[in-house]
Amino acid sequence: MLNKHLQNILSDWMQSADEPAVILSSRIRLARNLENYAHPMMFKDDTAEQVIEEVSSVLGNEYELIKMSDTPMKERQMLVVKHLMSKELAQKDYGAVFINEDESESIMVNEEDHIRVQVLGNDLSLHHLYERARIIDKKIDEKLMISYDEHYGYLTTCPTNIGTGLRASVMLHLPGLSIMKRMTRIAQTINRFGFTIRGMYGEGTQALGHIYQVSNQLTLGKTEESIIEDLTQVVEQIIEEEINMRKRMNNYDHVETIDRIYRSLGILKYSHKISVEEASLRLSEVKLGIDMGIIKDTPFRFNELMVAIQAPFIDKLYTENRQIDEKRAQMIREHL
Repeated sequence: MLNKHLQNILSDWMQSADEPAVILSSRIRLARNLENYAHPMMFKDDTAEQVIEEVSSVLGNEYELIKMSDTPMKERQMLVVKHLMSKELAQKDYGAVFINEDESESIMVNEEDHIRVQVLGNDLSLHHLYERARIIDKKIDEKLMISYDEHYGYLTTCPTNIGTGLRASVMLHLPGLSIMKRMTRIAQTINRFGFTIRGMYGEGTQALGHIYQVSNQLTLGKTEESIIEDLTQVVEQIIEEEINMRKRMNNYDHVETIDRIYRSLGILKYSHKISVEEASLRLSEVKLGIDMGIIKDTPFRFNELMVAIQAPFIDKLYTENRQIDEKRAQMIREHL
């Protein structure tokens, strides 16, 4: 049932005793299209339902099928917040998503492409995630006719995905680089090598809570292995710069850093109204304080809170007729 995927704020694969300081999650996504159907943007009549049935016949009972046409918008938005599907798919009544038990795998159907296979993890093991995605991809490829060209590779709706159809991405918490205003330089540098930095919900979204998504831009002319290897190296360099920036903040801006962190903690503890933008920022700075050893013995689950403060989950937790910003502040106060 859909409720199974909405009753817990965090997916099972994100549960861990210790939250990492920088890497929050990683993802492998493969875009595929069926040869004998028009792409989703050109759908007519009952084509969308036929594509869903084709994919369902391959995936079987290993995944739960959730059709957008049967799902209220608020619940669609909750699935987006949990990164189980895209905000674009949430807007399409003819779309669907297949989700496995621990929510580490989801297959979007009829988004921009017919099929988008997504595998998620909580560390930098992109090669492992790709091997899992390949198993799903192979199962689909064996049963369905996939659009493929010997010269160009996999054919996708957007030309930027042609080739491997692979998007590898890593979600990073980068408060040190953000506070010290280094993100623009980093974004410009990695862009020259075919990589990009986006907000936490992908293209066109803002970096709430100093969280950034680093991913490849190039899918044509490189193998899947080389894309993953190059992205891993880029991410490792960004992590090293973040750690160095935190050391600098501690050594040369110690008083300012402590003041910033404890001000954020105080705002979270005592606010009675707070926007999602400010809540994300303050939560990020408190996590920074915990990771740097400045704040100790404070009950704090950053990943869970960053999901819980989003409007769809706030409305689910607090049904009183009050403004969303008031409900959000109450939830955070109760947590801390």
